Amino acid sequence: MKTDKFSDRVKKQIQPVIKNWPIKLGITLMLVAVIFAALIFFGTWGEADLSDEYNNGGSILIPTPSPASEPTPEATPEQTPDTTPDPDDATAPDDMPDETPEPLYDTDNPLTGLPMEESKTLQRPLAIVLSNYPAATLPMNGVSSADIIYEYPVEGGLTRMLALFQDFSSIPKVGSIRSARHYSVEIAESYDAIFVHAGGSPLAYSEIGERRITNFDEVQGTRREIFFRDRNRIDGRRVDHLHSLVTTGQRLIRWFPEYNFRKDHADNYKHGITFTDIGTPVDGDSAENITIRFSAAKTTSVIYNPSQNVYNLRQYGRDFIDANNNSKPGFTNVLILRTRVSDIPDDEAGRQDVVTTGRGSGFFICGGSYIEINWSRANKSSPFTYSHKDGTPLELGRGKTFIAIVSTGARINFS
Repeated sequence: MKTDKFSDRVKKQIQPVIKNWPIKLGITLMLVAVIFAALIFFGTWGEADLSDEYNNGGSILIPTPSPASEPTPEATPEQTPDTTPDPDDATAPDDMPDETPEPLYDTDNPLTGLPMEESKTLQRPLAIVLSNYPAATLPMNGVSSADIIYEYPVEGGLTRMLALFQDFSSIPKVGSIRSARHYSVEIAESYDAIFVHAGGSPLAYSEIGERRITNFDEVQGTRREIFFRDRNRIDGRRVDHLHSLVTTGQRLIRWFPEYNFRKDHADNYKHGITFTDIGTPVDGDSAENITIRFSAAKTTSVIYNPSQNVYNLRQYGRDFIDANNNSKPGFTNVLILRTRVSDIPDDEAGRQDVVTTGRGSGFFICGGSYIEINWSRANKSSPFTYSHKDGTPLELGRGKTFIAIVSTGARINFS
């Protein structure tokens, strides 16, 4: 009887379980399925590189496969190439990888011979007249950004400079900008340049008008927004109004569209300069220090910096400095061109006439050596060209160039 009672109690306890087991089993299986799906989903998502950009316009993020998910094949002796060059095999070096980096651009800056974006090589350069008056304008702004700088005589025994920029989009502040002379207009025309100045002599204005020179003149006819006055441009002192005019590349580009002029060279335009990787003259004489005497009041010293293979300038007892960055512009090439310099008759200001066409002699200096050369320019529309004394074309070293235009009797010393 006790056994029957025990059996009855067991039946009462397990009967509900047996009755509801299908429901509980279904719930359990559903929970297992959900957990399994979550593990698969989050495991796959975790393999994606979330730093990648969305593909197809941002619609799909494609996971990046884990590097460890692919087996690394083992190289057999037959599969492993022998990269050791055979000294007896003349073709072995050609099989080695070329480690020479590709040049950034396939085209060269026509003013320096250095690589440059092709669209910028086709555009007309900028030529800006700079004052070189010692007390109020030194140091200058922007000269380290120039590709070529000319120095030439003006009245009073002083000089001015003409700075040329092939890519002027990023020129920082440049100045101080001063007035033109007819021969600075002619130099700019030799490069088909856009001429920037502040006023000019009567002959300069005649040259600009007669030859239809593209020019931006702060004094006449140009928007004042292109220029601005910066009387504090030299650290530590103010400069007077006359020597405070500056501009920037961004200002020029901002206002150029307001004017109708040709932005690029004509298809048939030819540059007069050619370049080589090593411009040091063969069999040249030593040129570590050069002094160029423009007048009794002005001498420019050119000093070779062998560690950088460039020349730096000194004038008025101080280094030639760019006030923008306190750097000394370095020139790979120095050209000294002799020509006829004379007073303009009946010019009350004592202005000079400097001949820029025809032929003349001079010097080419590069890499610590110099040689005598000839220069020529057929007419005012032609570029300057240079040749050795035997008539073969002269090639300049790739880099920036300083060009001094002096009288035929100017004293030039080399040491």
